[in-house]
Amino acid sequence: RYLIEFIRVILPVTVFVTLTTLLLHQMIVLRDIAKFSTLKIALLFPLMYLACGLVASAFVIAAKWVLMGRYRPTEKPLWSTFVWRTELLTALHENLADSFLIKLLTGTPWICWFFRMMGAKIGSRVFMDTTFLTEFDLISIGDDAALNDSCTVQTHLFEDRVMKMSTIRIGANCVVGSGSVVLYDTAMEAGSTLGDLSLLMKGESLPTGTHWHGSPARLQINS
Repeated sequence: RYLIEFIRVILPVTVFVTLTTLLLHQMIVLRDIAKFSTLKIALLFPLMYLACGLVASAFVIAAKWVLMGRYRPTEKPLWSTFVWRTELLTALHENLADSFLIKLLTGTPWICWFFRMMGAKIGSRVFMDTTFLTEFDLISIGDDAALNDSCTVQTHLFEDRVMKMSTIRIGANCVVGSGSVVLYDTAMEAGSTLGDLSLLMKGESLPTGTHWHGSPARLQINS
């Protein structure tokens, strides 16, 4: 139990605090040693913060490939080093990269580049207003798709103390609504829409051009 808490909470927070301390220390150095004025430090702060954010994001990207390599559809017991490693990666993603930089990039093209480097397959002109992705290699998002505010692309579930994970395919021109959840082993065909606050259950496929809403999602018929 204590090892899991260390992996999920203490280690990511420690790295976050370390980077924050280095940032503050650099500001003190500029003030006391370089004799920079308060105005100069204020003007330089966004660049220093960006540098810390880039370091944090690069650290998480490197950790992904060192700890997990490439994710593949699989099943792993809850009490296994695989689960501990992927939990550590998720904690680093959420508490380090997201906290420093990635959440600030939601809704911009730059967030797609981060998730591509994490292994996700993301097409052109994709709008992403969420950071809730895991097991990145199992995710495929087509051109001109839109993932709206705080939606979750969840490629795993814990069932009977077993971690099960598989692919999610979101086709071109698809829309995932705000606050919605897409579970693993699903597909959204080109042009399909999952409404706000909806749940796409595992094993389901949304046909081309259809609109679904609800929890679980149901087909919406235009009258």
